Amino acid sequence: MRLNLIQALRAFAAYFVLLYHIRAIEMSSILATGSNETPLVGGPFTNGWVGVDLFFAISGFIMVYVTFSRPSGIGTVKEFLLARFFRIYPTWWLFAALIATYFLLTRGVPYDAEMIAPTGMSGAEHLIRSALLLPQPTFPVLGVGWTLVHEIWFYLIFAIILLFPRRGMPVWLILWAMLVTGAALLGYSSSFSGNFIQLAASPLTLEFLAGAMAGYLFVTGAVRSFGTFALVFGGLLFLTAAWLHPAPGAFTLEWGRALIFSLPCALMVYGAAASEGHLTGRLSNILKTLGDWSFSLYLCHHITLAAIRAGGYVVADQAEVRLQLAPGTLDIFRLGSEGWLDNAFFLTAGVILPTMIAAITYYLFERPVMKILNSTFRKRQPDEKKARLAESVAP
Repeated sequence: MRLNLIQALRAFAAYFVLLYHIRAIEMSSILATGSNETPLVGGPFTNGWVGVDLFFAISGFIMVYVTFSRPSGIGTVKEFLLARFFRIYPTWWLFAALIATYFLLTRGVPYDAEMIAPTGMSGAEHLIRSALLLPQPTFPVLGVGWTLVHEIWFYLIFAIILLFPRRGMPVWLILWAMLVTGAALLGYSSSFSGNFIQLAASPLTLEFLAGAMAGYLFVTGAVRSFGTFALVFGGLLFLTAAWLHPAPGAFTLEWGRALIFSLPCALMVYGAAASEGHLTGRLSNILKTLGDWSFSLYLCHHITLAAIRAGGYVVADQAEVRLQLAPGTLDIFRLGSEGWLDNAFFLTAGVILPTMIAAITYYLFERPVMKILNSTFRKRQPDEKKARLAESVAP
């Protein structure tokens, strides 16, 4: 069964994060210039970081969906982990290498030395931890990789559950949730998971488990009704919470987001799966395609937005000189200029260019590399549609 609506949710989550970072860059430009403007991007995208919470719930759902019919044991665990690692690491390494190269060319070292200085880590340790997606006291070399650190942890612990019969899965999921909650309440968690203990105790795991429980209810047929209602109601809760939530503090980043968004995200994911088939035709295919591109979009958008912002100033400065235009004529390309046109240009370019780069990356690198690795190192899967879905799901 093809879950195109799940892919659509992945696209929704990725663009939520993208628009959040566009707003953040707008805000930094406004503050830098001392302007009284407000960002063009607002509303629920003010807290667009919640797209990550939806990604986690989707991952939990899909992990159950694609493995539930597989036999328990080492063989399934091996196939599962290979599929996940082939899905995550090659594309992550591509964009991590790009940002490391940028740092090397502009700062003389392949990492942000100012960022890691307070941690006491060496540059080599930082790069190794970043490459392997291991927890560390600061962000990986490409900042968005912090979510992949959580994803890898999810996969490793979920792989242990796959050793046991599927009928016991809800027990293991509930036990996992209890252990995480207990460890967090005892003070082992943090707003940023900088080591393995904090990672294991992170309340963000509860979002993954909420999605996994929704997946269990779906695959067992325990609940198959009210799919559209769950999707719409969960979506309204999600958007309302994102719109009304104040600026995130330490509590939100540690406990708040899990408490507020686990249920809406689980409802949306369950509703999307249970409503499969209600959306067909060209729109369904477009949304599925955007979902296919979403991992590359997630990884490339930070780099691309920074390039658009810096490139706009370079283009405007050079063009005004070469074309003998009055200074300020091309302020539309200079984010932070007075008026809304520069914001509109940045928003438009900030959506279109990352999408184009994501598409190019997906077709020329991500998909071919996954195909080669899976065909070389993995057995042919009995349900190819589920296998493709498993290979496509990542934050």
